[in-house]
Amino acid sequence: MRAAIFIDGAYFLNFYKKYDAVPKYEDLVDYFLKPLRKTAQLDLLRCYFYYCAPWMSVDPSDSEKRRMEEHDIFMEEIDKLERWSVRLGKLRRRWDGHKELFEQKRVDVLLSVDMVRHSAAGHIQHAIVVAGDSDFIPAVEATKESGATVTLWYGDENTVHKDLVSLADCVNQMNIKKIPRQKIKASKKMEKQREMLKQKQQEAPVVPVVAPVRKNTGNKRSYSKRRRSPNSSNSSNINNSNS
Repeated sequence: MRAAIFIDGAYFLNFYKKYDAVPKYEDLVDYFLKPLRKTAQLDLLRCYFYYCAPWMSVDPSDSEKRRMEEHDIFMEEIDKLERWSVRLGKLRRRWDGHKELFEQKRVDVLLSVDMVRHSAAGHIQHAIVVAGDSDFIPAVEATKESGATVTLWYGDENTVHKDLVSLADCVNQMNIKKIPRQKIKASKKMEKQREMLKQKQQEAPVVPVVAPVRKNTGNKRSYSKRRRSPNSSNSSNINNSNS
């Protein structure tokens, strides 16, 4: 039998972000297939990762360019994994008053179409979905009608729709202590802040320290103390006596 894994990338990464961790991608396939392989021999068709590139303005800023470079590197790393495939949607920007908001487009549709297409064509007998949105309910229903079984993996309880849980044939909850992960020692933001601070310190000019000059006031007289020799008083007395 053959299975395919369909991962809602934003949902999946938000789960890790909450625990300050990043996925260990090379071990994820075995983790998601392990419960099914206890009762059946399964081969993997492909692991699909659905995601969006970051927003880019017409005249992109330096931060936008940097985010896009990081995204491209991330996508290349995913593509290098055996039997992994990246499917990209679009990120749309909208405004809620003065608040800037971003939302994914086409991701749900791409995942749903791929899952229904592979199951209806007989390419897979098991669909493993990593998601929590109720928008996937019609695709799960169509996949089951084609004869395939559907396993749902979700994150925290408050991030998955109850109807999606009820509809799936098998349900598993991701456990941050067991799922393949790498702990983030320091966030990228903090690292960049430290680098910027270090650079500013290196570029800052050295200002010489000048001691403050004390000024004389009109009511005070400035004079210097003269050191008197121990015999000076005696000498003056002798002179006075001779005179």
